[in-house]
Amino acid sequence: AYFACAVTGPGRVPPGWHPFASDADAAAELERLQSDPPDPDARLAGLPRPRWCKKCAAWKPDRAHHDSMTGACALRMDHYCVWVANCVGLLNYKAFLLFLIYTLIACGLGAGLLIAAFVRAMRVSGDADGPGVPIIVFAGCVLDAAFALAVAGFIVLHAGLVARNVTTIEAYEKRRVAVWPYDHGLAGNLAAVFGRSPARWGVPSLSEAEKRALLEEALRKGGSGGGGGVPLVARVPPGARDEVEGGGVDLESARSL
Repeated sequence: AYFACAVTGPGRVPPGWHPFASDADAAAELERLQSDPPDPDARLAGLPRPRWCKKCAAWKPDRAHHDSMTGACALRMDHYCVWVANCVGLLNYKAFLLFLIYTLIACGLGAGLLIAAFVRAMRVSGDADGPGVPIIVFAGCVLDAAFALAVAGFIVLHAGLVARNVTTIEAYEKRRVAVWPYDHGLAGNLAAVFGRSPARWGVPSLSEAEKRALLEEALRKGGSGGGGGVPLVARVPPGARDEVEGGGVDLESARSL
């Protein structure tokens, strides 16, 4: 799970993507935004709207954010994790969660074995194992238990986020819409992260079909452009593929979404 999270990209915005029906509409909206920029303090998280990344000089979908560590926008970005040296987002969030869960299990087992070894060392008469062995075992047990508690705290935090389909970034937004548009109920929110097949929930990877569904959903635009109330049409350039994955996830099917 650790290596899957470290080597799997979060998913990137395909070059040339925009949420409008035509390139002319995209250019007109960009000109409007540049001449009349919105008030950052008045923005509500979770409200679909045209979003332009100044650093990438490109449009970005809802829930995508610019990752300053990699210099690109990540789809459904959650955070940048220094422990895996990778940005955690749409396509590797499942692997990140499983990494936390499996780490907690390993730490719990390790602490249990160390406690048993410590008790056994204290009961053995004499210095058969050396006078410092009980101290070393006890110190290892304390460190293991402390690390397990820290990981457990992360798991509790992300369990609450998954249950509401909220990212870490969105959880700490100053202002959010009252009715969260991405909350599909507990079952739907779990499926959005772990996939539709419960039998694969413990596998730290997504199938090609699951990747395709997540990418199409992330690149779909359901808001309105220019305040006209007309749903935007996400455009993906022909033949565009997920560059980070390199696994041939064809995004051509998302052109008409």
